[in-house]
Amino acid sequence: GAISRNMPRVPANTEYRVSAAFRKRILAIMEDSDCFSNRAFAERTGVSLPVIARAALFGIVRTTRALIKIADALELSFSYLLGSTEKNEFIPSAAPASFAARLEELRKERKITYGAIAQSMLFPRTYFYEWRKDNTLPSPEYLLAIASYFAVSPDYLLGRTDYKN
Repeated sequence: GAISRNMPRVPANTEYRVSAAFRKRILAIMEDSDCFSNRAFAERTGVSLPVIARAALFGIVRTTRALIKIADALELSFSYLLGSTEKNEFIPSAAPASFAARLEELRKERKITYGAIAQSMLFPRTYFYEWRKDNTLPSPEYLLAIASYFAVSPDYLLGRTDYKN
């Protein structure tokens, strides 16, 4: 309904989440891919120049969609891109699935309700409704929390790979 539309899709105070590990990784990836300017990297990844500039200058992690665009363009794992792992072990899915489809598949495997998941995650179950109904994506923080809950990689949850871990 109308109330859930006004709910934030990201946790409080994370709109401009800053990560030193992400900044370091972005700068290293830019250098490795011979993109020595923010503009060249933005063009290579299809992500807007302001988003790339904020990432390179301050390590600001914006949206899950922007991170996916970068990861897809360079065939990187989501965790590697965020700087949370040192190994880029990413094998693209032969038939990519949507986040909503993967979430539903994992929920059914566990035989659990979205309400029960939300209760253990400490965020409203209406978020699950919005993500499924509108085919939207959670913020990186929520994505990582949900992936951890199901003990799968963020890439699996996003449908980018067929390997759970």
